[in-house]
Amino acid sequence: MHELMGEPVLQVLSAASLALSLWFYVLLDGTDLGSGMLCAFQRDEDSRHKIVLSLLPIWDGNETWLVLAAGSLFGLFPVAYAIILSALYVPVFTLVLALVVRGMAIEYRASAPKLFDGMLVAGSLVATLAQGVIVGSLIQTIPTDGQQFTGTGWEWLSPFPLLCALTLVVAYCLMGEGWLLWRGTGALVVRARRAIPWLTAITLVLVFGILFWSVQFQVAWRLHLQDPRVWLPFAAGVVAGTLLLWFGLTRRADFLPLAAILVLVSCAFGALVFTLYPWIVPAALTVQQAAAPPQTQRFLLISFALLAPLTLLYNTWGFRLFSGKIR
Repeated sequence: MHELMGEPVLQVLSAASLALSLWFYVLLDGTDLGSGMLCAFQRDEDSRHKIVLSLLPIWDGNETWLVLAAGSLFGLFPVAYAIILSALYVPVFTLVLALVVRGMAIEYRASAPKLFDGMLVAGSLVATLAQGVIVGSLIQTIPTDGQQFTGTGWEWLSPFPLLCALTLVVAYCLMGEGWLLWRGTGALVVRARRAIPWLTAITLVLVFGILFWSVQFQVAWRLHLQDPRVWLPFAAGVVAGTLLLWFGLTRRADFLPLAAILVLVSCAFGALVFTLYPWIVPAALTVQQAAAPPQTQRFLLISFALLAPLTLLYNTWGFRLFSGKIR
């Protein structure tokens, strides 16, 4: 069987489809979740109304990528799916419920603005915290014998996952401010221009802290990050994104700051993925060990190759159709 990056091609493509789905989800729905959390800091009803109007046409399409990621994990890496779900029942189901609450808040806000604004903030915050502890729990390793989960189910209540949760809250708020700078008007734009530099600095510090802490768990991960082929492209991306953000803010551009923020988030996501690869359940199962049979992988990869472009086209159409400032 042909190999790519030291692994069979099918396994690498399967891992790439999972990573791609998660990447699109973080960029798209992370921006939505950040905007939802920022509703808590808007004192006037008009600003909160604008935030909800900016999310209304696109939030459901953005969440489709999470469905694709979950389906990819279940079909392509069933052993990993079973272990991860067993270890993280509480945060996973909390995430699902929080996303339902957030969707209700966006769709039904007109009937009770104060109630549903509170639900939007709570749903967005809880969903973000749940995603952060899920990622942190995976990085710090899940107790397993290689086939089944062997822990208590409460390992996610430890310092590293909680730090990841805090970092994700700050990063999503940064993305939300970039979104509101692009789509908002009036007070939303003024607040976003003030907040973005501070949130960027805090996010970068927290992300570097997570990467530094992560490599303490496994020597192999430290060696990955020390490889210039890994850290050099991402370091260049961080520098380019920071310069683009500075240029966009000083020129008072609307879209450039959001584009720069998405570059920075993509660099952090990519650095984490390449640091952990080829582990899918870190320190327990590699991509090859957790992979489904080749026939299943081929079928699901063909399905993904058909669904992913359609989903991306739908996202693009939605952003294009409802582009412009919310006035």
